[in-house]
Amino acid sequence: MPGTFRSATTRAVQAGLGLWNRIPVRTQGRITVGLPLVAVVVSACLALTGNLQRVDIETDIQRKFEMTAALSELTTVMVDAETGVRGYQLTRQVEFLQPFDQATAELPGVLTRLTELASAEPGEKPRVDKLRRLDGLRELAERQLADLDRQRSVVAAGGDTDAEIRPDLTHGKGLMDDIRAAVGGMQDDERRLLDDRIAEINAIRVRDYVSVAVALVAALLMRFLAWYLHRNGILRRVDRLTDTVRVLRAGGPVPAPPPAKRDTLGELEREIHLLDVGEPASGEDRRRNVS
Repeated sequence: MPGTFRSATTRAVQAGLGLWNRIPVRTQGRITVGLPLVAVVVSACLALTGNLQRVDIETDIQRKFEMTAALSELTTVMVDAETGVRGYQLTRQVEFLQPFDQATAELPGVLTRLTELASAEPGEKPRVDKLRRLDGLRELAERQLADLDRQRSVVAAGGDTDAEIRPDLTHGKGLMDDIRAAVGGMQDDERRLLDDRIAEINAIRVRDYVSVAVALVAALLMRFLAWYLHRNGILRRVDRLTDTVRVLRAGGPVPAPPPAKRDTLGELEREIHLLDVGEPASGEDRRRNVS
């Protein structure tokens, strides 16, 4: 089995060299120069693709950080609103309503920012799901804010006894628990997606390292292949031509028949063989183009 493999390999190499030797020398030179560049071009393409992918992923990672922060801000706004109204209910002093007024002014901007971030989510299904959940969160926040505004109005009108405050507290706590649960669920999803994106960018980084290593090995192999083809093509023919000239100088016969290859080196070889037989070069040989 090993002998069969070696035999097949030898035949394949000989066939490849035979095909290589039929290629004009100028084309061989282009191939010899171009082979090492292939690995460089492939490596550059992989690096460019990886950079573009990383840019998209890093943008999405930044968006998820912003989404998590905006959800936390929404919770803070709602807590501030509730704290302001509760302080007003207990003290009947208007200055305690400042957090509520500020939260009322900030809530639309926070919800708009969340909507913008959700709308930029890549992928139709994740985007639609996130917008749907955000709509539910928006409804809860607006209901809570509307109920707190109602309680503030009742206190301002002189009502809201202790017996009336207790149901309001229970109802408000239920809404806030729902808001916290919705926010927590969305933040957990963002963290999971963030972990996935970080894993993706790490995988791309590893792939880039591997591609650079493979490109380096490929460049070395192609450089060796180019040298090997150059040695077995051009250099071997030059050595044979040198031997022919040396034999002619010594007055001996040319050791090989005239070459049939139609290229620059073949032209020179034919001219030297013609010197050996003492025949002038034909007009066709003089006019032959360099391949």
